[in-house]
Amino acid sequence: MPSDLLSICEVRVRLLREYNDATTNYAERVRQMVELALAGRESESNAARRLCRVAWDTAESSRIALSRHEADHSCDRAGESRSVEDLDSL
Repeated sequence: MPSDLLSICEVRVRLLREYNDATTNYAERVRQMVELALAGRESESNAARRLCRVAWDTAESSRIALSRHEADHSCDRAGESRSVEDLDSL
């Protein structure tokens, strides 16, 4: 496999991780909201719904940042990439 295929931009790595964290948090907030709603705990469910919306906004902002970076940035620039093997240490 060519070595250029084993490199990824460090900013993209950071944005991917942020997006992953944001969507994981959103999924957890949705799960909590559903549990409260199904348990008939409406006032708590309404509060959870607001937190869910904040988590969705964060996830959407992360998605947009990642999409913009991928569209605008040439991730194969010298000095801005790491090998795939190094990504776990970030």
